Amino acid sequence: MANPLPNEKELFERIKNENIRIIPEIWELLYHRIGDDITTINLLCHSYLDNEEDIPIKEAKKIMQYTRHIKDIVNQITVASKEKLNFPEFTDDMPLHPIIREMLTHYIGNDIHMINFMVQDTIDPIGPHPISLQITQKILNHARSVREFMERLRIATSQKIIPLKPKKILKNNRAITKEGVFQRIRERLVQEFKLKGEKIELNSYFREDLGLDSVDGLRVVMVLEEEFGFEIPDEAPDKILTVAEAVEYIFKKLSHP
Repeated sequence: MANPLPNEKELFERIKNENIRIIPEIWELLYHRIGDDITTINLLCHSYLDNEEDIPIKEAKKIMQYTRHIKDIVNQITVASKEKLNFPEFTDDMPLHPIIREMLTHYIGNDIHMINFMVQDTIDPIGPHPISLQITQKILNHARSVREFMERLRIATSQKIIPLKPKKILKNNRAITKEGVFQRIRERLVQEFKLKGEKIELNSYFREDLGLDSVDGLRVVMVLEEEFGFEIPDEAPDKILTVAEAVEYIFKKLSHP
C-alpha cells in the first residue's frame, strides 16, 4: 500500500476547511475509467486466489494493460494547465486543485507502480513465469488500497455524495419488485453485450446460455454495480451463475440496504 503522505491529515483538513471540490462529472470519469480497471484487477486476483491457482502469464499481461490505462488517466487528469487538458468538457473546472493532484499522483500512482513492478517481473521475456499466490495477494492489496483512497477522497471532495441508492427503483418512492430488478438487469445486458432481450430469461446461465466468458463476467459485475448503485463484494460473483441468482441477490440488497 502507498505510504501515507507525512501531512495527510493536514491535507484532508485543508480540503474540508477550504471547501476544495471535485465536480460529480469528473468523479464519474474517474470511477468509470479507473474504478472499472481496479475492479477488474480485484476480481481477477480474487478468482485465482479462491481457486488457489497462480495467475498465468496471459492474464498477467492483462493486468499490465489495466494498470497502464490507470496511469495514463491519472497523468491526464492531474495536468497543471488547461493547455495540456485532454478533456475539453471539463475546461471550466480544470486544472484540479494542487492538493488533489498531489494526492491522486501519490496514492494511486504509487500503488499502480508497485503492481506494475510485480507483474513486470513475471512477464519478463528472459524468464516469464505465472504470478504466485503470494504476489497475487500483494497485487490485490494494492488494488484495494486504490479503491479505498478513491472513496475517501470522493467523500472529502464531493459537493454532494454520489448516490449509493438505486437510481430507478427507490424503496420509499416505488415498490421494489423482483420483476423490476429483472427488467433492469435485462436492459443493461442487452445494452452492454448486444444480447437479444428475448434470449435473457430468469433461468439463463450467464456462461452457458448467454455466452459470456470470464472476462465478460467481470464486466457484468461492474455494470450491475453501476446500475444499482452499490458495491458487490469480491466473493459474490462466484455464487451468481444465473440471471435469477443475480435478481435475488440485488433484490435483497435493495430491500435491506
